Amino acid sequence: MVPDSRTAGLTLLEVLVAFVVLGIALTALLSAMLSNTALNTDVSRRAEAVKVSEAVLEGYRQSGDYGSLRTMQTSTVTSGGTTFNTVSTFCPNDAPSSMVCSGSAVYIRVEVKYGNKVLHRADTYYTSFGSE
Repeated sequence: MVPDSRTAGLTLLEVLVAFVVLGIALTALLSAMLSNTALNTDVSRRAEAVKVSEAVLEGYRQSGDYGSLRTMQTSTVTSGGTTFNTVSTFCPNDAPSSMVCSGSAVYIRVEVKYGNKVLHRADTYYTSFGSE
């Protein structure tokens, strides 16, 4: 049986409905991809912020002159192509009472910021070996 030429193929309405369904599916896929990209960027920044805080703390540890570390310090550091601001606080008021600051010991808090957002905060206590 030969199909009638008036009933063969798709109608304009069927094609339009197919395009709408395809458009909705592609919009959902694109939205998910953009969300995933933003999440990956945030995770990468946080990982770089951890590296920055480790480097800053290691610099203080290497100095060994813990008694002179008392004034808050700020710096700008670029790591992995991203610029971060660091704020180092020494002997903060909310430090544990068992971690007393002295000439040979210091409690250090480093906050790494991207813009106004704190991405990482590290607290540590350094003492000169054998003196505390």
